[in-house]
Amino acid sequence: MIDSSVLKMILISALWGSTNPLIKKFSTGIETCGTTIEKLVFLISRPLYLLSLLSNQLGSVLFYLLLGSTDLGVAVPVVNSLTLLFTSVVGAGLGEGRFGYRGVIGTFLIVTGTAICNMERR
Repeated sequence: MIDSSVLKMILISALWGSTNPLIKKFSTGIETCGTTIEKLVFLISRPLYLLSLLSNQLGSVLFYLLLGSTDLGVAVPVVNSLTLLFTSVVGAGLGEGRFGYRGVIGTFLIVTGTAICNMERR
């Protein structure tokens, strides 16, 4: 059975990993803005960007809370590696690049490493 801290790590990773490519997608066009104020106005006027950013920050708050109840040596590498996995998968789904055989091998290694980290903890 998966304990609650593992589920929390997966949730945080999913929040961070899925919002990274979404933030990139919904901020497309910011390059045309000149000043910092123009960039701020541009981003604030994009509701999907703001929703993605808010979701990303929710992941940060949940991660902070997780660190109070989970072994730091397990939580940080697990969350960071799974975040990379979610970013790759969602990015590929958004057309940012292919998710070829290297992605599959990388995913397998990440999941295997995550499982090993959690077995060590018990």
